[in-house]
Amino acid sequence: MKKQVWVMALLAGVTLGGAQVVMATPAHAKTQQRTMKAYPQRLRGTWYHYDGQGKYDRVQFTAKKWRTVGYDNNQRYASTLTLHQRPMNADAAQLARHPKWAVGQKMWARHANWIDLRGWNQSAGDGTAYKVAKKAYHGQKVRVVSEASGAGLWVTQHYYTSKRVAKQMKDHRFHGEIYYAS
Repeated sequence: MKKQVWVMALLAGVTLGGAQVVMATPAHAKTQQRTMKAYPQRLRGTWYHYDGQGKYDRVQFTAKKWRTVGYDNNQRYASTLTLHQRPMNADAAQLARHPKWAVGQKMWARHANWIDLRGWNQSAGDGTAYKVAKKAYHGQKVRVVSEASGAGLWVTQHYYTSKRVAKQMKDHRFHGEIYYAS
């Protein structure tokens, strides 16, 4: 009897243009999307970019850490952020402040899998995205981490598995990438 009343009330609400009733179910709660728990294995390791002036930028990923070391106007900078997981729809501005935490999410763009990283409390702007690919260079396959940002996911630089390869590649531009105008 209770089921009939409930179904009739629901049908009356839908047919009369009333408010919709959405009930949360335990199954729905389990499927809630969350940010990444760990960086993908293929991204882990230390990657180098040669700036052409005798200095190397470095990005390093472990299962949970994202460390960057580089130079801007000949000034060295370094940053280490720890990956933490949260619901995708969390309001970053309402979360407890954690300036050394990051969140990551996988995305598919321009025929590749990218990892988009943002600060834990970042509520606006684009993050920094990374992808790993094998690129052709003079008939050889080279493992490359591409770093990109902006709404157009413009590539800013590439990183390589060793300083020697980074110095050899310098600021090489690969066919098919969209580069940030510097």
